[in-house]
Amino acid sequence: MEPSDWDYRGLAAESYDLWFGEEPFFDQAFFAGRIRERGGTALEIACGTGRLLLPYLRDGLPVEGLDASREMLDLCQRKAAAKSLAPVLHHQRMQEIALERRYRTLFVPSCSFQILAHREEAMEALRRFRAHLEPDGELLVSLYVPWRDMREGRRWRLRRSGLRPGDGARVMIHEATQADRVEQVMDWWLRLELYRDGRLEHSELREHRLRWYHVHEFALMLEAAGYQQIERTGYEGSAPRDPDSEWVVSARA
Repeated sequence: MEPSDWDYRGLAAESYDLWFGEEPFFDQAFFAGRIRERGGTALEIACGTGRLLLPYLRDGLPVEGLDASREMLDLCQRKAAAKSLAPVLHHQRMQEIALERRYRTLFVPSCSFQILAHREEAMEALRRFRAHLEPDGELLVSLYVPWRDMREGRRWRLRRSGLRPGDGARVMIHEATQADRVEQVMDWWLRLELYRDGRLEHSELREHRLRWYHVHEFALMLEAAGYQQIERTGYEGSAPRDPDSEWVVSARA
């Protein structure tokens, strides 16, 4: 079994920040509040280019980051240097996490847990997360069910458009999806195009697969991995982008 790995590179890494816009992000206050409430050091799983990690460090929160993509971490490091920040970054896949310390909080934002397309990987990741939590430490995982994408079907549509940081070239991101409702997996194709002076200069095609979970199903998985006090919550103080399909699960080690 090949490990699931959305190793963002090239234009996909360079344009990643276009997916989220500017601060404050929809989930920024929620995770910050939980980290402050629990105290101690937190670890962000799939931290990417530092969308949340860098603002948290700027605001004095003790947070480290982990990601599978070396290019994303390099971008995070350059952004941090420009802000005079020095993040602790780990280059590992979440299902293979093996660090030398434990954390008070582990959090997986942006539904990134769902890039683990194989159920065995998901269970292994949950077990490893628990092994990296301090006693009574908290795991926070954001999840969603892609109802909208199921309705769209397999046809190309524009998902994002913006200017690439650094040179201002236009990036257009098109997507197409195909869902298997029985297996609860969705194949996701991304076509990334770079335009300069109205001319197509570069394009990339990325193919991904993601798996979704329903609320009670994921709770059973957490129980099987040894977690307690499992709860479903929303982004307190900030409305989720789609309250019918997106939520956060909290569990204690």
